Amino acid sequence: MPELDFSIDLHCHPQYKPFGRAHTDSSKPPAPQSTSASARSSLWYYDPPSLGDKLLNYFLSVTKFSQTNLTASLYGRHMVLTVGLGATEQAFFKNKLGTGLIADLIDDFAAGFGRPRINAIQGLTDYWTDFQNEMKFMREGENNPVRIDGEWYVYKMPANFSELQQCIASNEEKDAGTKKRPVIICLICAVEGLHILNCGLEKPCKPAEVKKNAAELKKMANRPWFATFSHHFYNELCGHARSLRKEIGKLTDQEKGINSGFTDLGLEVVDILLDNTNNNRILIDIKHMSPLARKKYFELLAGKYKNESIPIIISHGVCNGLPDMNATASRYPELGNTFINPLDDVKGGDGKFKDHNVINFYDDEILAMVRSGGIIGIQLDERRLANEETIKRVKHSLFRNKIMHYRSELVWRQIQYIAELLDDNNLYAWGNIAIGSDYDGLVDPLNAFWTTEEYDNLSSYLERHAYNYFKDNPTRLKNPINRISADLVVQKIFRDNAWNFFKTWY
Repeated sequence: MPELDFSIDLHCHPQYKPFGRAHTDSSKPPAPQSTSASARSSLWYYDPPSLGDKLLNYFLSVTKFSQTNLTASLYGRHMVLTVGLGATEQAFFKNKLGTGLIADLIDDFAAGFGRPRINAIQGLTDYWTDFQNEMKFMREGENNPVRIDGEWYVYKMPANFSELQQCIASNEEKDAGTKKRPVIICLICAVEGLHILNCGLEKPCKPAEVKKNAAELKKMANRPWFATFSHHFYNELCGHARSLRKEIGKLTDQEKGINSGFTDLGLEVVDILLDNTNNNRILIDIKHMSPLARKKYFELLAGKYKNESIPIIISHGVCNGLPDMNATASRYPELGNTFINPLDDVKGGDGKFKDHNVINFYDDEILAMVRSGGIIGIQLDERRLANEETIKRVKHSLFRNKIMHYRSELVWRQIQYIAELLDDNNLYAWGNIAIGSDYDGLVDPLNAFWTTEEYDNLSSYLERHAYNYFKDNPTRLKNPINRISADLVVQKIFRDNAWNFFKTWY
């Protein structure tokens, strides 16, 4: 491991808002990424939340500010980011508000993309081309040095672990931060949602085109390391888990294909991505898949791919507190019951009462992930970390340090749950957990931990929770190997586990 102290995020979106702002005319391709860090179409554009922004987020769950721009990231020593690329799905902006001016302004207010980008998404007929434009936008800013607070910085997109290692090593040189040797933030390319293959639009997809695009994805410069198979809406490849609720859930319609399994075309795409003939496998991230699709994928790994080493990736997720997809009660109710949401009293597209638990992960899936050598990035979205009743019961305070303590405990409970689940199954508890914030991905961030700039604070408060846990419960973890120091727990979660996962699989 490098000696430099930094953190890693397995899933975030520093590009969504800048790429949106690069669209100045919905009928034309986006402008190049700005070379100025002060421009809104730059990944470096610094946009910390104002008091008004924080109040909007607190009361309406609207996130207008930039959570994971690269300037905020460097302030939080957040130096390696896996970037979830992928065309924003059309159904977000073709919703019950319609597609007129007022609807665009409201959508823009919620997403921060700008009206031209929203209009462009509403008019999309080709997700694949939009994805190519997004990738081009990312390449345009690579190696462009920017000066921030008197020092020089640059972002690079290393293609493998060796290149990643070289970038981080460069940051340890004495002259790092000079124009000759800018400090490097590393962006690792991933894909969120295989609708980018040009499926899931209003007209049925062309299977041959989808498979051709999947093959082309594997040949790309900056080939994505892994891909979530589905996202928020049906993509004709596999079913998705319900992910939207409250205001945005009422405005959008996720019901088509909800909680369904793989299609025949989807299974063909799985084989294309996992084929490693040319050493160019794209791993599969199971976030957003329906439980049925996840079950089928596990069966493929245990059957068709049993002789190959393929890790299960949950780039941004948390536990739902339930043993498996057929269970209705937690085996570990002390924490599990704080995660489980009651079913809605309305039925969804699958004919069942709407279930907001299935976007999160069952105990048996967490165990399968660990046994495969996989990893889970803990998502820093309040709406995912606990159920509504638990969120309402979080203590309030006027003092920022107390707010941080109370809110960070929501994250700690998820970490504790995973550790105790693994320990109860005689597995090492601390080797497969990382951070996958999903910041700038329409998430509701933890109050007081608004952006990646607060990562140092979050790690400090989690270390406090870990210290208290081990002090108050010295033998709660039955396996001695799992009783480690609080600072080591946090170091593993914020850096070491992800770094070792990169070393093994990237």
